[in-house]
Amino acid sequence: MAAVGGLLWRYPLVRIRRLADSPTVAAFDSRAFAERFWADDLTPAFAKAGNAGEVMAVIRRDGAEACRSLGRSVGLSRTCLFLVQGAGTIVEVEAAGCRVALDGDAGEVMLATGLVFGTAVRDVTGTVDPASRTDSRELAAAATEINRLVQDRVIAPLTAAAKAGGRAEFVACGQVQGRLPADKPWKLIPLRASVVAGPPPNAEPLR
Repeated sequence: MAAVGGLLWRYPLVRIRRLADSPTVAAFDSRAFAERFWADDLTPAFAKAGNAGEVMAVIRRDGAEACRSLGRSVGLSRTCLFLVQGAGTIVEVEAAGCRVALDGDAGEVMLATGLVFGTAVRDVTGTVDPASRTDSRELAAAATEINRLVQDRVIAPLTAAAKAGGRAEFVACGQVQGRLPADKPWKLIPLRASVVAGPPPNAEPLR
């Protein structure tokens, strides 16, 4: 018994420490994460965005093939994400967003101007691995902050500037499950957008 007692004293099963003596883990800064993602991942990815009209045509022909070759899905989700760019004339400004007729009669898209929810913007580049953090709340908080940046930096200025007849150039994120309906514009989350008044200038679309 004395020997056992001596071992327990030397190597206790439980150690009690003051909180001040315990190692601390840095709190996750979702705002800083969002800022780094915006600068290091999202903005550089704009250069690889597909042509909105061409991507839309492939999705309407074969959604599964479009997802494999032009988009990305996360985990087991049936939703496919696409990063696209385009330019066209603003046909109508609605409460939900700006309806844009793409150049070259390539169809219509809706640049959404409402609140942004979900993880589409966070996941569209494929640079954020959901398995990279053990706490799912941290990635959810990061998505919320990224969406807030989209609201403040892109959607708010777009809402103020958009007028029917104006010209819009954009980079945006789109989500699709299966095929796109042919009779509705594709709803996109704008990630970069500019609007100018008047007829289309002789310039290439924003990239």
